[in-house]
Amino acid sequence: MKMNNMVIPEVVNNFNVYDGDGDIMIGITDEMSFAELSNMVSTITGAGIAGSYDVPVIGHYTSITQEIPFRILYAPILKYANPMKQVSINVRGAIQVTDKSTGVSDLMGMRYVVKGRNKTLSPGSLKPGNAMGSKLNIEATYILYEIDGEKLIEIDKLNSVCVIGGQDLMEKVRKLC
Repeated sequence: MKMNNMVIPEVVNNFNVYDGDGDIMIGITDEMSFAELSNMVSTITGAGIAGSYDVPVIGHYTSITQEIPFRILYAPILKYANPMKQVSINVRGAIQVTDKSTGVSDLMGMRYVVKGRNKTLSPGSLKPGNAMGSKLNIEATYILYEIDGEKLIEIDKLNSVCVIGGQDLMEKVRKLC
């Protein structure tokens, strides 16, 4: 089954988080938001323009911060806190879908990869019977989002790659520069 307008994406059935070495990080979080992607913009003004307007700078994004929540601060997490090293997380999940034409449910794979360096470490708090609410904020220099192996978004700030919906917006820029 391919993701198209005949498929209803319903829920994330489940997901796991893996470190850069491919080791599963069991039970670290119960919810994780994807990083927000904000285009870098430039304000255009000048003769013949009434006022001003912002234009996205193609393939460029402002700071991308990925928050990685953890239930408890523990030793294996601290390898992500070193701002001198690039770290990587790989989130793999199963998206439950239904085919509109047949009513049959199925599952599709999704993958979300983030690489970057630590910006902040929040150790969390202590309360009996509760998780600590620890979290890291990674300054992402690489983001990849795929569904069933189809690359939907790939942003690689260090190598001038920006793929959105299968089109590399920076390909021509790389050739011209």
